[in-house]
Amino acid sequence: MKIFIIIILSFLLIFFISSCETGYVKKGYNWVWVTNDENFGSRDHWIEGIDSESFMVSKQNENFGTDRYSAYFQGRKVNHAISDGFIPLTNDAYGYAKDKFHAFLDTEVILKADPNTFEVLGFPYSKDKNDVYNGTIPMNLSKSEVAAFRVTNEDKVMGGMKTTTLLSEFLRFSPEYGWIDSLYPDVKWVITDRWGTGEALGKKFKGLEEIK
Repeated sequence: MKIFIIIILSFLLIFFISSCETGYVKKGYNWVWVTNDENFGSRDHWIEGIDSESFMVSKQNENFGTDRYSAYFQGRKVNHAISDGFIPLTNDAYGYAKDKFHAFLDTEVILKADPNTFEVLGFPYSKDKNDVYNGTIPMNLSKSEVAAFRVTNEDKVMGGMKTTTLLSEFLRFSPEYGWIDSLYPDVKWVITDRWGTGEALGKKFKGLEEIK
């Protein structure tokens, strides 16, 4: 009788663990992105446009996956990404990645970033040979400031908070970035963090702005 009870409990434990599985999960023929939270419990999210037959979860960062055509971050297609040469650059929920043509944060292109020289500094900052980026937005620093830029992230409470904003709303408060509309007409969302801090050559920065 004891053996029977142990077997039943083992099956129940296995069922409970499998039912709490999150991330990319293959259910039958289809891949889904599974979340689990207090309010909604376990939820399956359909992945739009995925080719289930060729889909693979990234070994570098399990938030990412690729099929023969595209890349995905947490079940959403990465805009403009191609799977050929797609490489995650972080192993956490700050979803930096690149392919042959672009650098990315989560599902969005990092505007003007050069993938060949792109490197992650520490969220929200990254850089390439030309500029430093807060989230997906270039900061328009000089070459010498780019070379010297260092992440400080002094705000330990608010730091590290990704804000995804409609481009139209972002431009209301930052009209100097109006060029995005003409150079990237299909960009709908931008990602920033207003609390991140950095410094370069005696200048201090918070978010996108220099602190005067």
